[in-house]
Amino acid sequence: METQIVEEGKIKLEVPRLEDYRTSPKEYVPSQTPVFFNPVMEISRDLSVSSLQVLSEEIENLRICDALAGVGARGLRYLAEVDGVGKLLINDWNSEAADFIRRNIENNDLSGVEVRNEDANTLLHNYRPRFHVIDIDPFGTPIPFLDSSFSAISRRGIFLVTATDTGPLCGAYQNACLRKYGSWPLRTPYSRELGLRILIGSVQRRAAVYDLALSPVLSHATQHFFRAHFQVAQGAKKADRVVKKQGYFSHCFDCGRRSVKGGLSPTLPERCECGRTLEHAGPLWTDKLADEDHLQKVVEDLSARDFKLMNKERKLLNLCIAEVDGPPGFYDLHELSSRANVSPPKIETFIRQLRENEYFASRTHFSDTGIRTDASMDFLIDLITDGN
Repeated sequence: METQIVEEGKIKLEVPRLEDYRTSPKEYVPSQTPVFFNPVMEISRDLSVSSLQVLSEEIENLRICDALAGVGARGLRYLAEVDGVGKLLINDWNSEAADFIRRNIENNDLSGVEVRNEDANTLLHNYRPRFHVIDIDPFGTPIPFLDSSFSAISRRGIFLVTATDTGPLCGAYQNACLRKYGSWPLRTPYSRELGLRILIGSVQRRAAVYDLALSPVLSHATQHFFRAHFQVAQGAKKADRVVKKQGYFSHCFDCGRRSVKGGLSPTLPERCECGRTLEHAGPLWTDKLADEDHLQKVVEDLSARDFKLMNKERKLLNLCIAEVDGPPGFYDLHELSSRANVSPPKIETFIRQLRENEYFASRTHFSDTGIRTDASMDFLIDLITDGN
């Protein structure tokens, strides 16, 4: 296997030669490599470094587990770039990956690392003491690794998780989503938000089995993946409070109206105001997707670093901050304009008009043409029509 060296953050990584696994000049297919490395995930790793730095400020001698490490990019960056790491356990079941990890440790002159070449679930179930931080970054769904993670995480821990199977989560393969996540998705203009909320809700419900309450402090939908950062707290009552914030979206595919109902067993409306039968997505997380104070601190930490993608990352986080207090679900400006049979207005102008009418209004990181607002569909259609 031909290899190359790439630089990311403060480390240099030996990885499979990227040119050998391209289907086009811009398309790299990490699933075809004998050892997993995805350069597109650099933005996720950058954000995770800063987020973990903020989350771990009050934890001494941080114990971290990167259970599905590939060449080791994520875990080794934590070790090199996050203050206060006492120990890193880095694991991959692929023996070639373990060899890459060892070389990358040596090439970066890192210490305090234990390398394992095991099944991730077996490792997590059996390892003690518990980890302060567990990062699950699989190819596909993280669901098979949740039980072992929750048996191995500290009762005041940090859980970081990725899902790359966005098709099922966003409604392209509904039965697959139901099987894996225990939730029914819908293909709507805001399906990426529904997908992220389904992921968060599924992780939280599984954690509640272990009397763990997981609160999302940062979550985002970027390119081909969803990512969520959770603070972990122990206690049945705390877990109950999280579970009570699960619920359902009801959507009308005729007029576009939608509503949210909290609770795992609510009475859901059958018909829309327009007379069409409603369809429902859930159960899923219905509360905030992030914590504003945490987001602000991550922006500050990012600003003090020298990441190549910092401008994109700060833009993403600033959008997350702008929308954090908004209601669940967003509207697509082009869809609204099509329903009103008018040309789309400038998005900033439309947001300003909503705010002038005392509604919450912001852009959203989920879509360049998305608007998060608590205005009703009827008001939005009237406003967009009057503006034309």
